[in-house]
Amino acid sequence: MKTIDKIAILCILALAASCSQKPVTPEPVTPEVKPETRTLTFVLPEIVLEEGEEAPAAMKTAWVAGDQIVVHGEYAKNQVTVTLAAGDISADGKSATVTVDNLYPYKREDCSSTLYASYPASLSDNLKHCFFYSKFSTTNADIMAASNSGDTFQFHRLCGILSISVEGDYEGYLLSTPKKEALGYEFLQVKLTDKEQLYTQYKGDPVLQIEEELTGSEILVYVPDGTTLAGGFTLKLMEDGDYTKIYKHTEPVDIGRGTLEEIGDITAELQQYDNPFSADILDLDTEGSANCYIVTEAGGYKFKAVKGNNPLLFVEEPADAQVLWETWNDDSEVTPGSVLASASYAEDFVIIHTPETLHPGNAVVAVLNEDGDILWSWHIWIPATPIETAAYGGIMGADLMDRNLGALVATAATDSQIDILSYGMVYQWGRKDPFTAAGSFNSSTQATYAGEPEEVAAMQISLEESIAHPRLLGHINNGDWADIPNNEYWNELEKTIYDPCPPGYRVPNRTGDFWTSDLTAQTGWGVNVAAGWLKLGSPSAVFPIAGYRDDYSVGGMAKVGVRTLYWFARATDDAKAAGADLRSDKAYTFGSAPKARLGSVRCVVE
Repeated sequence: MKTIDKIAILCILALAASCSQKPVTPEPVTPEVKPETRTLTFVLPEIVLEEGEEAPAAMKTAWVAGDQIVVHGEYAKNQVTVTLAAGDISADGKSATVTVDNLYPYKREDCSSTLYASYPASLSDNLKHCFFYSKFSTTNADIMAASNSGDTFQFHRLCGILSISVEGDYEGYLLSTPKKEALGYEFLQVKLTDKEQLYTQYKGDPVLQIEEELTGSEILVYVPDGTTLAGGFTLKLMEDGDYTKIYKHTEPVDIGRGTLEEIGDITAELQQYDNPFSADILDLDTEGSANCYIVTEAGGYKFKAVKGNNPLLFVEEPADAQVLWETWNDDSEVTPGSVLASASYAEDFVIIHTPETLHPGNAVVAVLNEDGDILWSWHIWIPATPIETAAYGGIMGADLMDRNLGALVATAATDSQIDILSYGMVYQWGRKDPFTAAGSFNSSTQATYAGEPEEVAAMQISLEESIAHPRLLGHINNGDWADIPNNEYWNELEKTIYDPCPPGYRVPNRTGDFWTSDLTAQTGWGVNVAAGWLKLGSPSAVFPIAGYRDDYSVGGMAKVGVRTLYWFARATDDAKAAGADLRSDKAYTFGSAPKARLGSVRCVVE
């Protein structure tokens, strides 16, 4: 076949195929939406008042010249900002009527509203495709929104108002909630049509505290619909650039949309505020968190309200802090407030203050919830002389302190009689909280204290009870103070949240940290029963023969000057734990003792 014939045939086939296809229908063209000019009326919400009652100044009750309202349809690019003039506003100020150009109504089958408004315009922050929503950049203002019914917009308030008054020359305030509830949001989107009123259609970036300047005596906080402050709120007031006063409202506050909740004048209820971020408040936990902190100079201090050595395990829902008890480690009558002048809680910190003149001693502080229940407690140790650590000629497997935990001084091998301030504190095995040791040389009477009294339970206690009642001793019974045995409260592998030693130290291990079992074979071994000490190493590590306690009569120590017990971190079984059981009347050996016994602790470096 000739080439020209092939071409002719192909053309005929192509023409036939094109004739068999359906004709192509062009895409419909959406008619251009033309802007409208309409005369709109904006109406403020009604305020229901009792006879003789005045409208609250915190709520907008009248339009004024210069007020700006945003009106929009489907797209933010087509929204119009309406600025009211004096001639637009009614005589009572409750409505304003103005002719507005370039309106682009948004029509839908599911509602009759076609235009949407928000006030104030400065806080309106509509999305590009805003449909029938109104979006705001904050909720801490008297924000309002509306949809049209014909040419009229009936505005709705989106927030309720918390009103507080205070007298004084304050520069600013900070309002927060103890339960960290949201006081508002960085943006709020609402959906208001003639068919639906959703006042919190979308909210984001919760505001957990509100900090503002204060130029008068009234504090106004606007909170969005549905806000209930179940735990009340806390208000701090600023003077000279620092927060100095605090008010705690402990009752729940339910603030309805469009309502005013008046707290009233709180001036008489203000308390001094201990600001943990003040330059005068020093950190005690820069080297780590613990259940014990050492203070060596007078002043104000803080530490995070965390459990033991876990910096992330914050105590839950604390409301306050207090000094539970204090001791001077002897039999003197203790003056309340002499070791620690005060304790408070703020911003996840426990803040303590010593008196202007430092008094050596020991104290226990606790954080409490709103009901006054103790949530956790810490030991504050104020020694009279600097604490030193050493390996004592290598006789110890780890560097250890030169004194017992809680001792105010260290005993020297040259002492003809130990200083009773070297006895330190005593502990039930596995517990973080201390109890007083003997208050005088070779005496069975405990050191005196001021504050919360010590208690002895009729039986064993739970871990929870030991935390909620740090002055409560569990009974010896089968050897353990705890009703459910747990051999990991102290642990040889790692420091636990119940370890009583300060940052950088821990309860010693049974092996590796102390001497071997045969004490009399150790370098530097010596004992002076008359002086009340024994020693090891070169130079000497001196251990007071401080006695112990397990008779559970209040105030009763045993075997002071004759025997002593130094706890190790190891439990030997459910009833007993390992310790250096030092007996001048029998032998100087390692052994075990009932966990409920009160023994000494000599902390070693971690």
